[in-house]
Amino acid sequence: MINHQKRYDKWALTYDVDVKQRNYHAPDYIVEYLMELVSNKIVDHRSGMKVLDAGCGTGLIGIKLQKHGFAHIDGVDFSHEMVKIAYETGVYQTLISWCDLNKKSPFFLKNQYDLTICCGVFSFDLVKPTSLKWLMQVTKPGGIIFLSTRVVFCQTYNFEKYYKELEQLGHLKLIDCRMNKPYLGKESNAHYWVFTVPQIEK
Repeated sequence: MINHQKRYDKWALTYDVDVKQRNYHAPDYIVEYLMELVSNKIVDHRSGMKVLDAGCGTGLIGIKLQKHGFAHIDGVDFSHEMVKIAYETGVYQTLISWCDLNKKSPFFLKNQYDLTICCGVFSFDLVKPTSLKWLMQVTKPGGIIFLSTRVVFCQTYNFEKYYKELEQLGHLKLIDCRMNKPYLGKESNAHYWVFTVPQIEK
């Protein structure tokens, strides 16, 4: 079994250069997509909103979010060495390493975030579709989840079937998506999803 945590720890120092050479488009695409929905008033962008970069890696997403005016950004990742590099960017309020989206979310993160963005994680065998629940748990009721999934991931694990089951239960709602869009050069494309966590009825 591949130890992904060790692999990413070893990759951390050269990660940014390596993915740039491979034309890793996903961080640019997902943040541009987010800002389009903000411009169209589909997604809120208000002062003081809390954002979680789930699977933050070296901080590629956080840097782009800060440039668009997001001030409170936290990050989590399972690679401690990646998180150390993300810390050097200076864009994150809080960073947590050794955080595995395949496991139960930490209690202190529950319902904390207005916007949870997860890019490049739902890929190959890093996580399963059930990790979507992790993202739901840390997102506030009424909050937004932005998510990329490699096309091959969706095909392998039937991601659409899984999220639709959550929708039927009233735990999640799809508000927008873009299919088969740029991800990693000519190697692969991804689907990009925008969900909301429904408000709790009183």
